[in-house]
Amino acid sequence: MQNLLKIFLVVLFLGTGVIVLAQEVTPPETPPGVTEAINLDEDIKPEDLGVGEPRLLPDSPFYFLKNFGRTIQETFTFNSVKKAELRLKFANEKLMEVKKTVQKTENAELIKKAAENYQQEAEKIKNQVEKIKEKAKESPQVDSFLNKFIHQQTLHEKLLQKLEDQVPPQAFEKIKEARERHLETFKDVMLKLEDREEKITEKLDEILEKQKGSQFKEFKNLEVLKNLEEKVPEEAKEAIQKAEENALKKLGGDLEKMDPQEQEKFKEYLEKISGDKTTHLEILENLKVKVKETLETPRVLELKERLEEGKVKIMEEIIAEKPLECPRWTPPASGFCKEGRVIIRRSAATGCPLPPECIVPGEKEIPEKPEMACITLWDPVCGVDGKTYSNSCFAKLAGVEVDHEGVCKEKEVACAGEGEKVNRNPLLGPTNQLCCPGLEEERVSKSYSVCKKIEEVIQPPTIAPECKEGETKKYQCPDGTLLNWCVCKDEKWVCVISPEAACPTTKQIPE
Repeated sequence: MQNLLKIFLVVLFLGTGVIVLAQEVTPPETPPGVTEAINLDEDIKPEDLGVGEPRLLPDSPFYFLKNFGRTIQETFTFNSVKKAELRLKFANEKLMEVKKTVQKTENAELIKKAAENYQQEAEKIKNQVEKIKEKAKESPQVDSFLNKFIHQQTLHEKLLQKLEDQVPPQAFEKIKEARERHLETFKDVMLKLEDREEKITEKLDEILEKQKGSQFKEFKNLEVLKNLEEKVPEEAKEAIQKAEENALKKLGGDLEKMDPQEQEKFKEYLEKISGDKTTHLEILENLKVKVKETLETPRVLELKERLEEGKVKIMEEIIAEKPLECPRWTPPASGFCKEGRVIIRRSAATGCPLPPECIVPGEKEIPEKPEMACITLWDPVCGVDGKTYSNSCFAKLAGVEVDHEGVCKEKEVACAGEGEKVNRNPLLGPTNQLCCPGLEEERVSKSYSVCKKIEEVIQPPTIAPECKEGETKKYQCPDGTLLNWCVCKDEKWVCVISPEAACPTTKQIPE
């Protein structure tokens, strides 16, 4: 027996020595990479929400016991604010149950069930808050609850966006619905308990600043604020927009201080972070405007170049979203729309991304030092002068009344059918009419062209099959517009732009 004990002690000693040795030779921790940065910004854990790891999930036959325990806790909680805090805790737990269900199974029905439980709990928070009579300015207890609520709801939004990317297609709509309803609850509770615009901005600034995250966390925070802004009523929009402006300023300042390697990492971060790519593009456009306001030092010039490259990458992601159902199109060349803002609309009929548009805001003509300052965020309005302004504040600065929200629409001109004439002489009237899709122009005189059927075309030249040297074809734009002949040179298509009909997507067709 003693011999066995000695052997055990020797093995234990040797094992411990191996472990200690392994610990001693472990290389030092390397700085967080892109994956680590993304996880910091959107992989929300139970401890981040002040709850434990869920053990019983909605698919368990004993799950009813968990809900029974929650009912008992609520029954013996009498203070209205404490009851709201309890409901918030239950919502945190149920969101973690959704996350764990997604990690555990691809069964869409189980995921939908967990998401429905979360939605119902979020609704109960809103109902409970309706019973709180005081506002944050009147009660420290209410103010403390609101701070906790805002902090945790921004984390909910980040996690729900990540889950949208992870769930099977059959459960996507349910998670999206849960996220939309969560934003409604976020908005309703916040505005119910705080009606002072400056305090809303102040709370959002402070809470987002203190949250954990990577060196790029302000980008994700901007997306959360942008999504919240879309839900709040008009009278509360400015409070959210000011918080966006502050986050944008901080992100721009942080990026300017980063070395080229970190700025390069930001480009990769943009490609891999979850969320809506169209919103990401809008944030980058706002950031581009903010960076323009700084002195053009070599480091700032490098940052601007990387922002341009990041913008093109995001546009490529948007194009790739529905590769089978949507027509293919070539993204603009780097440097497209440097003086304006790029916007990408989606077709109302198909949901496909439409070619990028370059909008040069009307405030470009406003004097450099106006009487009042406006935030630079993109919330476009169309003035009665037919110009698009970045927001209603800039329209007011220009002394122009707002005609409608959104960018100004170009006057639609009916396309010309087969055999119909297209005017090309300004003295005879408008010259912006085009042949309908599937038709091309054939010049018949100095003043007119006639629309005829298209000969063989390629679409687009950058992905066309291999070609034979000297072979010629036409290139058709996504909207049906035709460019001049494309010529096969060095086994690649090279297209010459027609000065009268260049694609709306770009002024240059890359080889």
